Amino acid sequence: MTFTPRAAWADTPEPVRTAVAEALGATIAGHTDLHGGMSPGPAAGLRLADGRQVFVKAVSAEVRAHNHTMIRQEAAILDALPTSVPAPQRLATVEHGDWIALATTWAVGATGKSWTDASIAAVATACRTANGHLAPGTLPPVAQRIFDFDGWTRLLEIGTGDAWEAAHAGPAADLVAGWERWTAGDALVHRDIRLDNTTVDAQKRSAVLLDWAYAAAGAPWIDLAQLAADVVATGHTLGQPAATDRAYRLLRTLPPEASRFVVGLAGMWCIRAATIPDTVMPGISAWRHARSAALRPLVTRLIADLRPDQPAGHTRRPRKSVG
Repeated sequence: MTFTPRAAWADTPEPVRTAVAEALGATIAGHTDLHGGMSPGPAAGLRLADGRQVFVKAVSAEVRAHNHTMIRQEAAILDALPTSVPAPQRLATVEHGDWIALATTWAVGATGKSWTDASIAAVATACRTANGHLAPGTLPPVAQRIFDFDGWTRLLEIGTGDAWEAAHAGPAADLVAGWERWTAGDALVHRDIRLDNTTVDAQKRSAVLLDWAYAAAGAPWIDLAQLAADVVATGHTLGQPAATDRAYRLLRTLPPEASRFVVGLAGMWCIRAATIPDTVMPGISAWRHARSAALRPLVTRLIADLRPDQPAGHTRRPRKSVG
């Protein structure tokens, strides 16, 4: 998944590359550019002269200030995580002019293009391990890391796009209402579980969770709910029916609020696709729309489970705007 081509590590300003090597205490003997993700900045695996392999990502605030902020935020979060959390360890942070670079330990394993039963199991175990920790006191409540969870309500106000949305947006909005309350908790939450934010070691059947910039304190089931949603949105090697089945099975092991969270994620992607232009990352609106659309069979089933008394086709009356 990529929306803007990542710059090459070799295109990073030489003073930044030199500062990274100095911070790591070894010269850089070679590198492999990595692709994917939601940043235009370089990401690379570095081979150091002392034999170590490390990961580094960098970006200029002039190119995209948001990613610059996220790298600084992730660096602070990684320092706060216990070593028992399945996460990379920060090795160095370098700031030079408009540039920031973060170097971490290398996460052994691979990131597939689609989910498999084995990768779902490995990442679910990693989530449970991470969520078994109390969130460090420096992390904010998860409500500060959740955005546009009023998506279904806003969609009703601006107008639904098709018959499925007209039939389901109302019940979905009702289920997501009050999310700030029922997502609260004191567990360590990654909050951005996606396939491309994981590596899976097939031999050890283990996983490492990557990109911790959105970590927070919240309910311990949030990451597993987000895993379920991403299995459907990203896809399973056995096809979309299998993805929906695996996600539903996982959600059945969790509190009902986890299913409500998945409904909220679908609404988040739906309203963002409808209202946020592609000016910064071309193609992201289509990506969000595709994710929300892929979740429709699962959301339909979850609404039926959570609101068995709700007749199909119910549409909540939109709220009138004030002012």
